[in-house]
Amino acid sequence: MSTAPPPSRPRLAEHAIVRRYRAREEDFWVIHDQRSGAAFRIGRREWGILAHADGTRDLDGILAAAARTGAVAREGSLKALIGALDGQGLLANGPAPAPSAPRPRAPGRPLDPLPGFSLACDGQGSCCRLYASVIFRPLEEARARVLLPLVLDAGEHPELAFPPMAGSAPCGASSVGADAGRCAYLEGDGRCGLHKRGGPEGKPFGCRTFPATFVDDGEAVRVAPAVECACVLASAVLPTGEGEPLVPAEARTSDDLDEAAAIHELPETLAISAERSADRADLVRWSRLVASSPPPADAARAAWSLAAAIEAEGLDLGAAERALAADTPIDLARLRPYFVALERRAAGRARVDVSWRSEGDLALRAGRWIRDAAKLLVDPSALASLVALGSDHASSEAFYLRVAVHGHHLVSGEQPLSHALRDRAARIVLARALPFVADEDDEDPALAHPLALVEAMIRGHGLSAYVHDVDAAREA
Repeated sequence: MSTAPPPSRPRLAEHAIVRRYRAREEDFWVIHDQRSGAAFRIGRREWGILAHADGTRDLDGILAAAARTGAVAREGSLKALIGALDGQGLLANGPAPAPSAPRPRAPGRPLDPLPGFSLACDGQGSCCRLYASVIFRPLEEARARVLLPLVLDAGEHPELAFPPMAGSAPCGASSVGADAGRCAYLEGDGRCGLHKRGGPEGKPFGCRTFPATFVDDGEAVRVAPAVECACVLASAVLPTGEGEPLVPAEARTSDDLDEAAAIHELPETLAISAERSADRADLVRWSRLVASSPPPADAARAAWSLAAAIEAEGLDLGAAERALAADTPIDLARLRPYFVALERRAAGRARVDVSWRSEGDLALRAGRWIRDAAKLLVDPSALASLVALGSDHASSEAFYLRVAVHGHHLVSGEQPLSHALRDRAARIVLARALPFVADEDDEDPALAHPLALVEAMIRGHGLSAYVHDVDAAREA
């Protein structure tokens, strides 16, 4: 245990994420430790003090600044709070580092949206009820406060509704609090209050562009939806022309995108398996072939088959065509460890979440469903049955795989391409199991497309690390 004194000019470190939460007729703040996955509840008074711990003030300065906003505390209480947070490794000393400058974009890169896709929102607010963070830039926060100034009763103290995106020092972005897991701006009819009063421009950029993702592959910026909302999968079967495009019709190149659009740039050489690497140009050709191929009858088996072909023959186009045509059975012994690892991660997430989330919170319920579905699939006989059974959502699963390939989602993370394909096969099978463990009388619209719910939970709620557990077990 460290015996170093607490920071003299403390601030919450960047891996400490503070979010306001209203539930069970209580109002509190939660400090999420992004490193350990732990969560710590604090009250309004504690956050009213910590909000002024920005790394530029000593303890006396923090107390004075907090007192000016009505959060009065004694020095001993502040020392105890700082000591407790420091003991959990949540503090840093001194001013926060300046935000790094965004990486320059390749000028004029043509946009390549997913062909034939447009998005129609169903107005059910599923995505607005699931994510822990809804991010606002300073001007967006100011606009939101003008449109609905009394959100979360913050009034003249915006720091009570809008903690910094990370840490406790200003960082150029903030995140609005949640009411029982719902964005504070989501109204009872499932519609966004900011959109109602200010139109699309009343919402923050991330909400306006959700679920679009942007990946520069050296030839074009691939634009594809993140399959994290039931609306995405429902929209996949809409007649051409219905819904809204992922980017404005007049946007032709990357220069036409808002400067806030995050464009992930693929490296020129990528890992495609544990043993192989490939040039980016070869990946572009492979992805075009696979994304334009006829939809597979079983997307899980297709993903697994493509992974095997890559491990054996790299990005050979003929090998990819043969893999899609072969419909190779999934090796259940290699698939099962994904669910062993995911059950462990989801169970840990559920133990943390139940300490502060309300029972009606979609994220709490979805986390339990994923835990229970993974536990079900750990059983070899249940796994074999669900893999053989196929799915009532076969077209959605095929669309999901097509999106992942077109949007370069499979190579935008840390996994080699073949590992990412096997991981997606596991997620498809997991989604098939969700209806078997969800409450029979639960009519939540998010359950209409369980694969989107799986995707949102794995990325947005700290479960994605389970793939590292699988890799570690494989290498052991």
